[in-house]
Amino acid sequence: MADSGDAGSSPLVKVTPIQPQRKTLVRWTEQPGQIEAYEETPLFAKLAAFVEKMHVDIGDPVTGPQADAQGHVTREAQLLVELSVPELDEELQQKQAAIGQAQAEVQQASAGIKVARAAEVSARARVEEAEAVVDQTQADYEFAESEFNRLRKLADRGAVTREVAEEKQKLLRAADSVRKQTQAKIAAARAAVTEKHAQVEKAEADYEAAQKKLLVVEADLARVKAMLAYTKIHAPYDGIVAARNVHTGHLVQPGVGSGGKPLLVVVQTRIMRIFVDVPEADAPLIADGSEAEVQFPSGMVEPRKGTVTRTTWILNAGSRTLRTEVDLDNADRKLRPGMYAHARIKVAERPDAVSLPRGAVLGSGTETYCLTIDSEGVVKKTTVSVGIRAGDDVEIVSGLTGDEQVIGVNAAAFREGQQVDTAAASPAAK
Repeated sequence: MADSGDAGSSPLVKVTPIQPQRKTLVRWTEQPGQIEAYEETPLFAKLAAFVEKMHVDIGDPVTGPQADAQGHVTREAQLLVELSVPELDEELQQKQAAIGQAQAEVQQASAGIKVARAAEVSARARVEEAEAVVDQTQADYEFAESEFNRLRKLADRGAVTREVAEEKQKLLRAADSVRKQTQAKIAAARAAVTEKHAQVEKAEADYEAAQKKLLVVEADLARVKAMLAYTKIHAPYDGIVAARNVHTGHLVQPGVGSGGKPLLVVVQTRIMRIFVDVPEADAPLIADGSEAEVQFPSGMVEPRKGTVTRTTWILNAGSRTLRTEVDLDNADRKLRPGMYAHARIKVAERPDAVSLPRGAVLGSGTETYCLTIDSEGVVKKTTVSVGIRAGDDVEIVSGLTGDEQVIGVNAAAFREGQQVDTAAASPAAK
């Protein structure tokens, strides 16, 4: 209904309403940032050493190692710095000499096993030799005993003289002595076998000890070689030398170059990073892969396109911003660390969305609304739900069909129930 008091006292306010428009809304967040190298590696010394030779200087390109799909190295990393540690060189020679000595001891122990085994075989042969005649000596003893007993009986009857019996007794004693000597030889030969077997076991133990000693010496040599490998400092990847803090002849300490600085600093230039801090309002909309456009105020480098690569996910407690990283291709090496940049990141896109200009959407407390004009020219408050804001456009998620006449300019100057004079509705600004 028209406000009769207003109508009678003054002319109606003329309004040119607008209609909600359907369009693709794209929300961008624009933030300043700074170009940084994708990787920056300070190179320090592992050992206390003298700088023997510098192969690169600031600004020099360097090449890192490359490997195939199987992990096999196809290109060695470029040598950047050579250090000298005289004590390690001397220790290397000492360990190499110790290797030769240990190898000789292994060979000697191996030969000792052969000698001990041969001696054991010889002792066993003597046992077999002694055992071979034991039966013969036993038979001779039994025969002599039998002859002595027979002649002794004959002598007792007087059939033979006592001298004959005594002669046979001497032969019996001689046969018994030979038998006992043979048994003693067998025992001695068996004892020799036991001794020689113990010598074989000792020789085998010596050989095992010599081998373990060789392993220890080889491990010491490997350790020295590993330490010497630290005297050769190579490029970690393809990049550029950004800083050099030492010169030939400088004495460097472990983890320290000259004045506490690294020997060299290498930066990777194939890809560059730009970090931007996205406000809290846009942070939930940021996702990996979001489109980004980066411009450079200096005007010396053309704008680059990239994507959001990663975020910290959590907001900075002080600034309430989300640290976001965009990677940029830098094959032409025009981007340099430290350059100032301005990033424009797409945080949301709504195709075929109902939209109104920002000035047409009002709020009161938790309520969001717009002012529409009905067919009788009366202003009405229509509650709406809004989505993203893209520039001067606001997404209307619900509350409007798209056919309404909406006050789009200076909406806050009107009130619900007010009678207005409407001109032809115009579409919302695109």
